[in-house]
Amino acid sequence: MSAPNLTARPHHPRRTASEDRLRNLRLLGMVAPVVFIALVIAGYPFVAQTVGHEHGLNVVGLVMVVAAAGFGWFMYRLIGRAHAEVLLREEELAQAQAQRRVDAERHTAALPERDRIARELHDSLAQVLGVAHLKLQALAARPEVRGSDRLSRDIGELAELCSDGYHDVREAILGLKDSHQPRPALLDHLESYLQRYTRLSGVPTALDADAPGLALTPDAEVQVIRIVQEALSNVRKHADATRATLTVRSTAPQTTFTVTDDGCGFTPLAACPQDGHGYGLAAMRERAESFGGRLTVTSAPGRGTTVVVTVPAAQVLPEALSA
Repeated sequence: MSAPNLTARPHHPRRTASEDRLRNLRLLGMVAPVVFIALVIAGYPFVAQTVGHEHGLNVVGLVMVVAAAGFGWFMYRLIGRAHAEVLLREEELAQAQAQRRVDAERHTAALPERDRIARELHDSLAQVLGVAHLKLQALAARPEVRGSDRLSRDIGELAELCSDGYHDVREAILGLKDSHQPRPALLDHLESYLQRYTRLSGVPTALDADAPGLALTPDAEVQVIRIVQEALSNVRKHADATRATLTVRSTAPQTTFTVTDDGCGFTPLAACPQDGHGYGLAAMRERAESFGGRLTVTSAPGRGTTVVVTVPAAQVLPEALSA
């Protein structure tokens, strides 16, 4: 299992439009008076020549008083509006942080039930399927069974169904236990899952990511993880692949999660529920659309499969919320 490629990038704090506006207003407040006074000084000789020195001073003084009052009122209004926008932004940020805490509390409250379901699946269904598979294999080895092609074939098919069901249950348990773990950073979370998936499926799977510190909104994060799990489940079940890769790229205005494999591939337009692709693709597409994302699948017989989940910028948390 290769380590994730988390290339370090320079840290550039994200500024809001309101903060940029305040910065521009500060520059305006510093530059505009200097420019105005320079223009007045430059124009004074013309005024003095026109109305006289004494009247010229009065005119220039009046102009400067009126200009100062107007500029002060103008700046007061603009700075007040920009300040109100900053306060609104801070309030929205606080509300988003509060909602994130509520979502985390809900997730924590669901952990005991998920853990119970995972234990029950492991202690009941997984054990039954595992034992049934072993017994069917032993039965298939008996001389009276091996002597009958039809019986041997039927028992072999049953053993294969039990094996597939056992792996499906093990993947379900992995998903439930994966949800039970405390939430680390998203990429660390995916890396941990890929390591366990590799051990369970036997398909070497690597993470290639260039977005250190990436964090999504709670709903988008859950759905993306589930889509990745479903895509990798399809790799194990249908692809007959020798390797798979999860690639994460974050570029404005979107973030993409791409699962690729070198397996047998299929024709997406011909996928139907009976072959296992139709329901899985529809479920993944619904998950992506639930948070405003997009799912695209590219595949062809003998050319592997590529599943891309596109996450809009609105679902990517700013640094203030991702901590």
